[in-house]
Amino acid sequence: MTLTALQHLEEDMKKCFRCSLCKMIPLPAIRQPRYADGCPASRLYHVHGYSGSGKSIMALSLLDGRIEADEALARVTFACTACGLCDVACKFIMEAERHLINMALREHLVDSGFGMPAHQQGVQRLRDTGRERPSSFSLSDWARSQGLPIWPEAQCETLLLVGRDAEDPAASAETAAKLARLLRRAGTPVGVLGDAEPDTGRLAYWSGQRELFETHARDFTRLLDSTGVSTVVVLSGCDFGMLRAKYPQYGARPRARVLHAAQMLHRLVQRAALKLKRPLHRTVTYHDPCYLGRQSEPPVAWQGQSLLTHGCMTYTLPPRPINRGVAGVFDQPRNLLRRVRGLEFVEMHRIREYAFCCGGGGGVPLAFPELARATALHRLEEARDTGADQLVTACTLCRETFSRAQEALPPQSRLPVIDIVDLVFEACGTDTPRR
Repeated sequence: MTLTALQHLEEDMKKCFRCSLCKMIPLPAIRQPRYADGCPASRLYHVHGYSGSGKSIMALSLLDGRIEADEALARVTFACTACGLCDVACKFIMEAERHLINMALREHLVDSGFGMPAHQQGVQRLRDTGRERPSSFSLSDWARSQGLPIWPEAQCETLLLVGRDAEDPAASAETAAKLARLLRRAGTPVGVLGDAEPDTGRLAYWSGQRELFETHARDFTRLLDSTGVSTVVVLSGCDFGMLRAKYPQYGARPRARVLHAAQMLHRLVQRAALKLKRPLHRTVTYHDPCYLGRQSEPPVAWQGQSLLTHGCMTYTLPPRPINRGVAGVFDQPRNLLRRVRGLEFVEMHRIREYAFCCGGGGGVPLAFPELARATALHRLEEARDTGADQLVTACTLCRETFSRAQEALPPQSRLPVIDIVDLVFEACGTDTPRR
């Protein structure tokens, strides 16, 4: 089955002419040559095979029988944060799928017995318990301490997904508690799933476990649908991308409207249901999480045919819709930052669909920790070069990855990292009541 998926992408593989633009952000978007790199793996390892082009060439060689699946191919393929930068950079000049090839190649390697050993414990735990990481933290006990209704004991129109696969679940829960208080203050009561909340299964997606991810996505979607809620608010950028884009790609689409916390808060601020009345006198910059940004575009169904012209050029009838990474959640976080009085917001050199990854995706921290740390430190260097006092992001995984990468640095060299929910809570004032 996975070989068939690769075969369906063969035409996209053949379109690659090794221009290497998948390794960098598009030339017109380069603001500073020092920050022109786009692919974390090719930046660290300096070998073409680690790039989006390299994976396409290796996948084509696999289909043509010139190479076989083996551990060497698996190491190169999985040493990738699955951030999708190569995909949107390539689509700047052509219509070709690089990220889909990457994921299909992972799935075929797993089917061939060459999955990453470092992923297996988390994958097995996800299969057995619905959660990637072990934790004694009880979401139900936390919810009761916050006065939050727990489904199915109580019904709400809006469900808050706290996120279960954070390394520090207590820290994520603290941010979720602030979000819940803000929503309730604005007249939007929310409920939670408590201990019944599973992971979104992102490790299964990143580690090439197609069958497990499909099953998990369907089960999670059925659980969300069974609550009868109209809106699901997601704290994690990664979880948002899974629910909004990857679940539908694998045949599961929740009936409820899925919003990220930044989208929800932006709506409430626009309607004056929340007021950012407290000035915050500092300079901040913002990091676009990959799966909140370019990787959150829902797939667009297409049925048609690919035709050849001039003996070498292909085109599609009807024209095939192309996800170029521009329809992600980019504006709402920035608009929130600009509305905080006293706050100076400065952009990094690589932003929006061309933002550089934090290094936390793709299962890389488990299998290639040196790649995760190098990627995070490079992005943090870019953030510090803006002169910012604080780095704001909108994803639990990004915040964790940046904070972990800085642990070995002297305190004076560290850049504080904050979730945008925490910043908005602070800007709303310390008198935000808990109802």
